[in-house]
Amino acid sequence: MSYLYQHGLAVMRAQPLHIGHERVIKTMLEKCARVTIILGSIQEQGTVRNPFTYMQRKQMILNCFSENTPRLKVMGLFDINNPVQWAEFVLDFLNENMPERGRPDVYFAGSPYDAQWFKDSFAHIECIDRTNPEFPYVSGSMVRDMITIGDSRWKNFINPLNHHFIEEFMTPKKGEF
Repeated sequence: MSYLYQHGLAVMRAQPLHIGHERVIKTMLEKCARVTIILGSIQEQGTVRNPFTYMQRKQMILNCFSENTPRLKVMGLFDINNPVQWAEFVLDFLNENMPERGRPDVYFAGSPYDAQWFKDSFAHIECIDRTNPEFPYVSGSMVRDMITIGDSRWKNFINPLNHHFIEEFMTPKKGEF
């Protein structure tokens, strides 16, 4: 099979993995021979903004893309809280941990805002914009808020393969509130 790119990269938190993230990964798999997903903020877990561990988020991705595991690599990375150095930090991390995959030749983002951190590091950036009127708007904050207030519509934004996973970790148990 012929691909447009050799190696695609995306950085996301996926707290939780939602249909927007899936759309980015699916597009990457269609266009790239190799795909690397870096899950950021691995130092954060169990908080309102970052409820899931790195391993839980990685499993959500693998649940949805298990048939692509030979081409798909999911890794975790701590944040450095330095936007100016973020792209270089990510690319150095990849070079040190996966030199055999080669430097990515394209960066994929879920919005122009997410893409801005890598604009000077890549000749090719593909933005799979979450504000596209032909695709439902979704954000991790929106989904987490729905789950927190008990709005069952969160299931419209999460792959059914991960419903039980989300319910296990995010649905309040009796007596917690």
